[in-house]
Amino acid sequence: MITLDLQTFHQSREGGNVTGVIYVELASGAFPERGWSDFPVIVLGWWAEALFQLQVPTRREVLWRFMDGPQSLTLSKVDAAISSDALPLAQAQSSLIGAAERVVAHCEQHKMFSKDLETLRMNVGRLKANQTVQRTGASRSAKIEIRPSVAAGSYR
Repeated sequence: MITLDLQTFHQSREGGNVTGVIYVELASGAFPERGWSDFPVIVLGWWAEALFQLQVPTRREVLWRFMDGPQSLTLSKVDAAISSDALPLAQAQSSLIGAAERVVAHCEQHKMFSKDLETLRMNVGRLKANQTVQRTGASRSAKIEIRPSVAAGSYR
């Protein structure tokens, strides 16, 4: 689901932002597009926080935003019986945790340290702790839909 190209990761200065290829493979294709370059450490940190918020029972929808451009993905809780495009929330969470762990390991190995990397590490830790709790709860069967959106009149 979440696709990274770690070989493209680059940090222009010590403590600076890391850029590299990150996009999401959906049933409808790659979003925003295959080879999309953005700020993966920051973006994954945002997505982890958003996914954590989606696990709050009263929260129905969150955004996975990309930093470079107006593109985002809307993740909405749905009734699986009504939606044919629904996927398990646990699948999105596993994809995110796996991608984030690969990014953290890669950045550490290549000495690409920043406060954003610490934020990502913290948010993933929260998600993993919550994932353990969910294995016994009703939320493990929660379903979500992921819909792409782009702000009107924008381009890249």
